[in-house]
Amino acid sequence: MSSERITEDLTLKEMNITLGKNDNCYVYEQGNINNISKIEALLKKAGGKPKICELNDFSNGGNGKAQPEFIITFDNDRNTIIVIECKKSINRHISEKLNQPKDYAVDGVLYYSKFLKSDYNVIAIAVSGTNKNNLKISTFDWRKNQNLPQEIIKGKDVLYTPENYLRLIKGENVKKALSMQEIREMALMMHDYLRDLKVSEKSQPVFIAGILIALKDKDFSLEYSSANSFNSLHNRLITAINTVLNESDIRKEKIQDIKHHFEMIGKNGKIKTIPLEENQSLLWFISELDKKIKPMMDYADVTVDALGIFYHEFVKYSGGDGKGLGIVLTPQHLTEFMCELAQINKNSKVVDICCGSAAFLVTAMSKMFVNANQLDIDKIKKDALYGVEFDDDIYTLSIANMIVRGDGKSNIIYGDCFDERTIKELKEKNINIGLINPPYSQKDHCELEFVNNLLNILTVGGIGVAVVPMSCAIGTKFKAERELLFKEHTLKAVFSMPDDMFYSHDANTNVCVMVWEAHKPHDYTSNTYFGYYKNDGFVKAKKLGRIDKFNKWHQIKKEWIKNYENKIVKSGVSCLKSVKHSDEWLAESYMETDYDNLSDRDFIQGIKNFCIYKFQNNLINKLTDKPYNTQPFKEKSCWNYFKVDDILEIINGKGITQEEINIVENGTIPCIQGGDTNNGILGYFSEEQIQDKDYKYIDELSITLSRVGSAGAVNLHPRCFIGDKAKSLILKKRYKEHKNPFIYLYLKTVLSKNKYRFAYGRGVVSDTYKQIKIKLPINEDNSINWNYMEEYIKSLPYSSNL
Repeated sequence: MSSERITEDLTLKEMNITLGKNDNCYVYEQGNINNISKIEALLKKAGGKPKICELNDFSNGGNGKAQPEFIITFDNDRNTIIVIECKKSINRHISEKLNQPKDYAVDGVLYYSKFLKSDYNVIAIAVSGTNKNNLKISTFDWRKNQNLPQEIIKGKDVLYTPENYLRLIKGENVKKALSMQEIREMALMMHDYLRDLKVSEKSQPVFIAGILIALKDKDFSLEYSSANSFNSLHNRLITAINTVLNESDIRKEKIQDIKHHFEMIGKNGKIKTIPLEENQSLLWFISELDKKIKPMMDYADVTVDALGIFYHEFVKYSGGDGKGLGIVLTPQHLTEFMCELAQINKNSKVVDICCGSAAFLVTAMSKMFVNANQLDIDKIKKDALYGVEFDDDIYTLSIANMIVRGDGKSNIIYGDCFDERTIKELKEKNINIGLINPPYSQKDHCELEFVNNLLNILTVGGIGVAVVPMSCAIGTKFKAERELLFKEHTLKAVFSMPDDMFYSHDANTNVCVMVWEAHKPHDYTSNTYFGYYKNDGFVKAKKLGRIDKFNKWHQIKKEWIKNYENKIVKSGVSCLKSVKHSDEWLAESYMETDYDNLSDRDFIQGIKNFCIYKFQNNLINKLTDKPYNTQPFKEKSCWNYFKVDDILEIINGKGITQEEINIVENGTIPCIQGGDTNNGILGYFSEEQIQDKDYKYIDELSITLSRVGSAGAVNLHPRCFIGDKAKSLILKKRYKEHKNPFIYLYLKTVLSKNKYRFAYGRGVVSDTYKQIKIKLPINEDNSINWNYMEEYIKSLPYSSNL
């Protein structure tokens, strides 16, 4: 591929277009546009590019017709076209006098444009270079019949979609879909530049937010690029910030604080000396945020908290631990799900009393705009979105987020959400929806206190939706807070969310989402809806975190919401259960396990794992894939549920440490602790220690069960010691004739389907495990069909090793 072709392909990619028909535009290549006679005639009039031609010289070029790299026409604007010229070398971007159209990109595109502008408004774009990160780009607006073009400063060194170029020449905001790659690249670059400029870590976030606030001022947005000195630009910036914040009714002390940060920037000796046209200058920061971050925030068709994501990326380079300002973003798809659970509409009033970067409010605002007219939208922006933020720097971020998105009047309070004045002020607003991701593991208030505070602010019957650690729902902690919540409010639903929901956001807490109805005491006899919503379709991608790579989320979310709204009960997915404040509030505790998806593969894998264990421990000398029986196996159609306590005895282990095991030589008897790898084996004891009463020795075949760690994991051992983090399951005496590896392997595989019930913070408790129901084959008299289980396992591959 030629170097210039690389430039052309980069241009198309960055503009998000392809040759031929696109949404609302058509892209023509190399002047092949003979279906539009007017453009064809103008290209022929221009002819081939001459080597030297002054900009005001309209004499014909070489033979034939002009062949710009691309010409773009619009379906909705027949009077405007885009013309693009590419060069492979950035050294061939622009000449001193703009009079060498054959050799320079800018000169060439302006040569074409001076002929085309006789009948069209021409957007002229010159692109040079073959590296995306080092392209030179110049953009001009040459209006029909005007003598000279006007350079579009916001088009310098950046490429937009064709629709955005129309917005630029009309003076409208550019809109751009979220690009995590661009956000990360820009965040890292700006952080490194500000560090080099000796801007303090505390001032850096305010610096970014302040610029975005200033860009909301129309005069500043249009005129900042014309500043001819640092002092002039700096003064304009502070004036614009002051104007926007005053119009947004921000408290005066906060305005002064933000202005103070920028006054300190003005005294920074390094940034003052950098020429405005160079990287790291004040103008560069303003221009880059204006061109590359603000358009993502102005993209009205999405609920993405682009500024919050940018800040998260920006500040994590500061602290090194990913939490530079304490920002833990609620993933965007989770904010969407929670807003839909709350059934937000244009008539809602929404509050987040721990609003952080305002991610919930951003999403809620987008949901409220659906089916809203302009009067509704204006009212929503002015009176329907409220927030509270205690952290000084994050507060600046949140108001920047809302102001830049055009909320009109920022109703975000700087202060403590537990302050009586704040509570009183919010109660007077008649807010009916609350959304919250409270700070976790605080010393002064637990998560459920934040939830209770939120619900108390809402109107009677208001809906509060909270994402909190699963420990809040398990019941072993926060007993007083749980009782208080049930006395005053109704728990409508709890959803167990994916274990790695916050994987991309530098937080590892397992969480659940709770839905509450405010000021209605919980009825212990009514059902709460519990959902096991662990699979959101997202996958982990290198450097990107969790992403919806296969576009599954929309359909999954739709199904989740439908199940909840219609109270649909499904095995393995959801259940209805009446609960008290002292009970667990999780689907894992009450939901029926879906055993219908058990397959031959599950049982075969269990057999293979046990056989490999036996081989590795010299319990068998060889392995074969042959079944124990070669006769065809007859399927069974009758099944029933049995409690674990009806079948198995549960034996608790005793303490074993790695240090104790390390002093043992030639140990052969495995010691089992909590874990799933290596069959849960911590190490080995010797035969001599069998009589030692300090340890729990199981001298028969048994299923071992991890109590914590990889809680709920089950394995099979001929004999073993059981540590205090594990348990042993043995068939009860009345079933002693069925104690063989075939039966145990069947039961182990069925029991393994219940591992989902146990996770971090929810270990195995014997009394709870005894109540689990497992699905087993039955005889005509409804008794367990042990023979079926044994013969089935014997019919499977590898069972001859047992």
